Amino acid sequence: MHYISWSRRLFLVANSTFLVVLALLCFLPLVHVLAVSFSESAAVAAGQVTFWPVDFSLKSYDFIISRPEFLRSFGITLERVALGTAINMLLTITIAYPLSKETKSFRMRTVYVWIFVFTILFAGGLVPWYMTIKYTGLLDSVWALVLPGAVPVFNVILLLNFFRGLPKELEESCFMDGAGHLRTLWSIYVPLSLPGLATVGLFTIVGHWNAWFDGLILMNKPEHYPLS
Repeated sequence: MHYISWSRRLFLVANSTFLVVLALLCFLPLVHVLAVSFSESAAVAAGQVTFWPVDFSLKSYDFIISRPEFLRSFGITLERVALGTAINMLLTITIAYPLSKETKSFRMRTVYVWIFVFTILFAGGLVPWYMTIKYTGLLDSVWALVLPGAVPVFNVILLLNFFRGLPKELEESCFMDGAGHLRTLWSIYVPLSLPGLATVGLFTIVGHWNAWFDGLILMNKPEHYPLS
């Protein structure tokens, strides 16, 4: 039987307690918001609602569902998430793959990586960004919410480093069997990179779902606003 020292047991108890408390701190605010949504407005205004509804009511949900603005904005947000995630993931994969190669295989690899990193450190500014979108005719369309951020550089860097960690022998064996870069990418790299792709995909979905600033300034009509 494996012996566990008292110091190890103390650490496990303290660590588990800390993680449970941290999880509750993250979860309880969501429970409170949910309880507020199911409570009467008078009880909410009086501060009587904590983690359980007071005077249970569905008026808030009836009010939201009955408003066409909510359903329309919800549909726009779903469209943005679907289009944005598909485009972001496709471009992220196809850009990260060549940038993950060694310099001897892709001579300009370091130059391109630094070009992408430069865009993280220095931005062109809000006005040039807006004018570019305006003069390309994207204003007041869902493409204004999707295309300007179609290449998330942070996600590209995450994925290219994940690609660099894959065994090079797999790629060499594919080339020996006559496969090209595209076949190698979609048959070897993508299936082996599902954890990295899941992380990047989650970042992309949450980013599109929570984005509100671009929808506010790029949409001229309220009926084109996303949900946020």
